[in-house]
Amino acid sequence: MSNRSIVVFAFDGYQELEFWYPVLRAREEGAEVKVVGPGEGPCESHLGYPILGDTASGEVVAEAVDALVVPGTVVGRPALSDEQVALLRRLRAAEVPIFASGSGAHLVRELVLDVDPDRVAVDADALPSLVARLCTELAG
Repeated sequence: MSNRSIVVFAFDGYQELEFWYPVLRAREEGAEVKVVGPGEGPCESHLGYPILGDTASGEVVAEAVDALVVPGTVVGRPALSDEQVALLRRLRAAEVPIFASGSGAHLVRELVLDVDPDRVAVDADALPSLVARLCTELAG
């Protein structure tokens, strides 16, 4: 997956495996992974692990993105910032594949309506098949 660019959303309350599994696997496969947080400063996982986004939503060029990953939370719905929501909609309009897990999939369905069920992991146990699908699509 070298020369591929993946955006992964980070937000308060993110589920650790749903965030880190796709990030680390995509990096292992050679993809450039950009973490887009809700704004400046860190956000914390459900267990309190901080993550700092490395790219602002406004800096992302939709045409340069090969996939978006939206992880879920342990409790409730992901709280995306207005900028993240705008980016999600821009990427969807540009027909960038959206992969989501857990409550992140519910959020994506609410915001952009249609989500390919093959690009959804219902929970952390389904992450290996979701990431395998991501790698297959981007490698092909």
